[in-house]
Amino acid sequence: MENVTEALFISTLNNERASCFVQDLRTGTDLMRYKGGGSMQSHSLQMLEEHFVIAANSTKPLLHVWPINSQEPMSNVRYVVPGKVNALALSPDSAFLIAGIQETIYVWHLNSGRLLNTLSKHYQPITCIRFTDNGEHFATAGKDGAVLVWNLTRAVAPLGGVDSEENAPFYNFNDHGLAVTDVHIGLGGIRAFMYTVSLDRCCKVYDLSDGTMLLSVVFPVALHSVTVNRMETSVYVGTSEGQILIFSMENVPRMKEYHLEEEESQAFVGHTAGTPITCLALAVNGNQLISGGEDKQVCIWDVGSRQLVKSISQPGAITNLHVRLIGNAMFHPGPKVHKPFADNLKRMISPDDDDECIELLITEEYSNAPKFPQANLDKSYDGSDGNADFKVVTLPDDYEDVISETEADDAENSASDAEDSTDDDEEMPDADAARNSKSMLAELEKLRAENAQLKLEAKRLMDLKINSIAGNTQSAKTSKKNKRARKN
Repeated sequence: MENVTEALFISTLNNERASCFVQDLRTGTDLMRYKGGGSMQSHSLQMLEEHFVIAANSTKPLLHVWPINSQEPMSNVRYVVPGKVNALALSPDSAFLIAGIQETIYVWHLNSGRLLNTLSKHYQPITCIRFTDNGEHFATAGKDGAVLVWNLTRAVAPLGGVDSEENAPFYNFNDHGLAVTDVHIGLGGIRAFMYTVSLDRCCKVYDLSDGTMLLSVVFPVALHSVTVNRMETSVYVGTSEGQILIFSMENVPRMKEYHLEEEESQAFVGHTAGTPITCLALAVNGNQLISGGEDKQVCIWDVGSRQLVKSISQPGAITNLHVRLIGNAMFHPGPKVHKPFADNLKRMISPDDDDECIELLITEEYSNAPKFPQANLDKSYDGSDGNADFKVVTLPDDYEDVISETEADDAENSASDAEDSTDDDEEMPDADAARNSKSMLAELEKLRAENAQLKLEAKRLMDLKINSIAGNTQSAKTSKKNKRARKN
């Protein structure tokens, strides 16, 4: 069994040595360096099916893709997007790519490169995009203080127009007063808790099952990053002053808004004071906390004692930080892995094209399929194995005479059948005429009977109406006579 390493994927604003580093969490040694992509935008570094790394350039409208075991980006894959990407996220199955470009959300299908939809519900640039663990929903946060939760199915295949309800977010939270800097979604899909932090010093907790805000914790300073342990008992937030503060979810206060005093919070102190903590992540076992900041340091902490275990210097301010379990053999040079994505991304929404789907299916699926063996007519099958060839049969000398006699018999039988069918056709008209005449007479008698019945019913109704009129007239005369008698 191959050895497994807990690896740190780190990107910085300085791209002199590399755009992205992979370092061993335990020893701090470099495992891989990805070059040629420039400086990476924050909240844009993603793993693509564990065999590729994708990230967005911080200054150009470009996305770069590297094989996990190669320092150079893929030369035949060049993703030019409509604008500079502010945030990026991949669905858990790596089928869909969501990018925030200014205040617009772009949804691409990676396998075909097709732009499926654009969503414009934010009023200022997007800062962060996060998926739920099951990939059915994703959340977007922006500088406008809004956090929107979207249904992925509606986002990729809206039934109505751009302004229809199908294009509207699943939830719309506008509780922050300033830019939202980070979002964390726990386990449980749409039933999970969502944690958001903002420059307004608040960390808010939402229940995605009903779209309600459960708690708002107000910290003494502005917040830049957030992460939560797997049990969701402790919330870690990175501040603008270089500290990491903890808030416990086990003893939640009764009030909806809680002001956390500085002396109440437990702090991790080790980064340079006054520099924001831009990234937070927890080790797989949850016993170590990893933080990255604008002071160019990646710090590894012991969660229980809040002591600094190790500090790793980086060439620039940290923009992305992820922890992954990676096999050591993944970084060794090896055969090329089939890429499950297109060579380029379309920048305009185009209607569905069946021919394109068929071409993709043939190219990707059937071109590499095993070929069926061709029949060999030069030799016969000896019964020794399963690869049977067709046997060559030697025909008798009188084969043509036999065929001629057979054809003559068939022709004679066909002529006889034709004569029989002609006789039957001559007899058919008389029989059909007789049957048609009988059916017409029966239908006529039926119509006469129905007509007579209708006449009787009409006469009965007329008599009833006449009697009713006569009765009303008689009652009116009687009423007049009674009135005259009373007057007299």
